[in-house]
Amino acid sequence: MSFQSLGFVLFFPCCCLVYYCLPRRMRPAWLLAASYFFYLCCGVGFAALLAVVTLASYLLGRALGCARTRRGRRLLLAAGVAGAAGILAVFKYAGFALQAAADLLHLFGITVAPPAFSLALPVGLSFYTFQVIGYLADVYRGNLAPERSLLRYGLFVSFFAHILSGPIARGSQLLPQLEHPAPFDAAGVRDGLLLMLWGCFEKLVVADRAGLVVDTVFGGYAAYGGTERLLAAVLYAVQLYADFAGYSHIAQGAAGVLGIRLADNFRQPYLAQTVREFWGRWHISLSSWLRDYIYIPLGGSRRGRLRQYVNLMVTFLVSGLWHGAAWHFVFWGGLHAVYQIAGRLTAPLRTRINLGQGLLPRWARRLVTFGLVTVAWVFFRADSVHQALSYLGGIAGWPDPWVFTNGTLLGLGLDGWGWFVLFCAVLLLVGVDCLHERGIRLRPVLARQPAAYRWIVYYAAAAAVLVFGIWGPGYAAANFVYFQF
Repeated sequence: MSFQSLGFVLFFPCCCLVYYCLPRRMRPAWLLAASYFFYLCCGVGFAALLAVVTLASYLLGRALGCARTRRGRRLLLAAGVAGAAGILAVFKYAGFALQAAADLLHLFGITVAPPAFSLALPVGLSFYTFQVIGYLADVYRGNLAPERSLLRYGLFVSFFAHILSGPIARGSQLLPQLEHPAPFDAAGVRDGLLLMLWGCFEKLVVADRAGLVVDTVFGGYAAYGGTERLLAAVLYAVQLYADFAGYSHIAQGAAGVLGIRLADNFRQPYLAQTVREFWGRWHISLSSWLRDYIYIPLGGSRRGRLRQYVNLMVTFLVSGLWHGAAWHFVFWGGLHAVYQIAGRLTAPLRTRINLGQGLLPRWARRLVTFGLVTVAWVFFRADSVHQALSYLGGIAGWPDPWVFTNGTLLGLGLDGWGWFVLFCAVLLLVGVDCLHERGIRLRPVLARQPAAYRWIVYYAAAAAVLVFGIWGPGYAAANFVYFQF
């Protein structure tokens, strides 16, 4: 069951209605049952695996709280991390590892056919295993007391709003909210529904419409010139952002309707002025997880410049591999590590240029950062490193500006009206991000307006999503991009 499915349209109001009709002490139990029903729609076997991971990590967390020796605590943490990572490795990386081993042997003249190994990847596995590992690490460090209630811990892991694609919740942020459910708050419900509506706009109007062009060009890129490829690469950056930010906003809004606050996952990432700043704004729950549980434990920046660069490379390679069992994802992660290292090496020079002579204004730094990130996204979207390099090689050719006037764009998956809607939608998305960057939040501004005006805006926004969103066979049931991770 995905957020844009008819099933969710029926499930969510029923879930909320029963939730608020129940006494507050019974609400976590109902929400746990509803979350497992939600996840059962993805597959019974997947739900069974989720229950096993939940129970095992709960018991390990309790054991960590009772362990008295440092060695015992380390063994328990190692067992928990190895177990969660091992499950992820079996389902997601076994086939990739076997093929990589066969390729390595081939370099030494040994030809081995790797055995066929393919398992259906449980939806959300990458997210909830990282959440479990983070919980165990926090208990081990003493930053979080082990959760005593199996019911609340099970809800922490399986909560339907974030189980499929995050945000990756922290125990210190979510567990207290589950222990003390918030009372019904009309303003919170309103804000949650508005955030869900904005997420639907991002997903259905922006991301899915941009995806039509992206799929067309990337699917047959050899037939297109540099301008079309560049346009598709930029639109893929837009699609990925609108798709995943849209999911995150729907998740946050759905949780907000229930009085639960999930952490922000995006903060105007394409307005970042450096790649380092970009990673502080993009998929924040994952980037902060990688920082706290991989980069810092490796030594962070505390052990010299060379060790810091090695730690950065390891962290981003893990990030790339987490996104997919393929070399082009690994290359994407490594490329971002190179960006980070180069940024640190050139920081003194860039500081002198920016502050001393003012040669690079803020808009130029943002444009350069967006360009670097977009180049990396090509490796993320392509099927292989070779395909990504070939795609980028075509962009490097002499651009043909006439594609914007000779009708070529009409063969890229959208008609003239579709391009107009996409342009206006992207312009609105950029405008809202610019306002948020200046600290102007639209929901509080709207809440201060007269009721009649507010309802006109609400109905107009809902109608825009219904009219301009991508619906119909093959689209209404399409999953969010990040479901595959």
